Amino acid sequence: SSDSACSFAAGLGVWVIFLALTPLLSHLLHIPYIPFFIFSMLAPLALIGSLQSGALQGLQEFFLLAKQNILSTLVKLGASILLVLAGLSVPGVMLALVLASCSGLVYGFFATRAALGGNVGPRESTIDRRSIRSLFSVIFITTLMLALLSNIDVLLAKHFLPTFLAGQYGALSAVGKIIIYGVGAFVTVLLPFASAAHARGDGGDKRILGLSLFAIGVSAFAAWALFSVFPELVVSILFGARYVAIAASLGTFAIAMGCIALSTALINYFVAIRNTSFVYLLMLAIAAEIALISFDHGSVEAVTRMLVVSSVLLLSLMCGNYFFTAKKISI
Repeated sequence: SSDSACSFAAGLGVWVIFLALTPLLSHLLHIPYIPFFIFSMLAPLALIGSLQSGALQGLQEFFLLAKQNILSTLVKLGASILLVLAGLSVPGVMLALVLASCSGLVYGFFATRAALGGNVGPRESTIDRRSIRSLFSVIFITTLMLALLSNIDVLLAKHFLPTFLAGQYGALSAVGKIIIYGVGAFVTVLLPFASAAHARGDGGDKRILGLSLFAIGVSAFAAWALFSVFPELVVSILFGARYVAIAASLGTFAIAMGCIALSTALINYFVAIRNTSFVYLLMLAIAAEIALISFDHGSVEAVTRMLVVSSVLLLSLMCGNYFFTAKKISI
């Protein structure tokens, strides 16, 4: 379709830009060029994939979406193991990500066609393509910024910290982001249901948002409690005794992840109700995160503290945006 073609063209554009920046990124992050080049192949695949998975999400085909994600995860895991054993090391892991994206996209294409059931033709005349493209632009920009938000701290740690400490921070990030992945189901379901409720105009979108924020908040609090009470046990199970030094920062890092999870839910809600006022605030929060970590990055603990400050700022901005633009939540 024309929307898929536009998505692919945008992906190619991002790919070209990424390739142009690859030598600089390779130098700043002390990572060889080849892994970056392989990783850059994900740009067009990710954009087409977001359009396709968004279609399943909009159709509320969450079982098909779950099967697609499981397939991608299995391919990612299996290909990573096989390619690393074959001696490809880090490039092998990057290639596994590309293969996982391709497999998920192929499955998603046929799953989406099956979900539509051949009814594309009659619906097409009622589609406001200008509105869809405008919404897609917002989703595209939001997806890029959320990806940057989720990874910029690790990239900055890789640049500023010595190799060993950067590795520790990477492990800390991997454990802490369990919170983000754990509440991802709430965010996935939020957008289509909130969008449909908002279209009906019965206030149901606010109730859906309230329930989603409550569920995410409870989940994040439970994870924070676990990470604060048993940090050494969690780290030892996942990474072994070598990384037990990061245990002291795990509870603090969980606070940042909880704030980001709540903010992501609010951002998805804004997208669902076509409220784009959050975009500049999100940019401001990302800029603040970069500035804060650049200012204080002497240790893993320092980077973690700056991440907490910036994530609290992000959540405050998103809450402020809600109350100024969407009024009070009615549960």
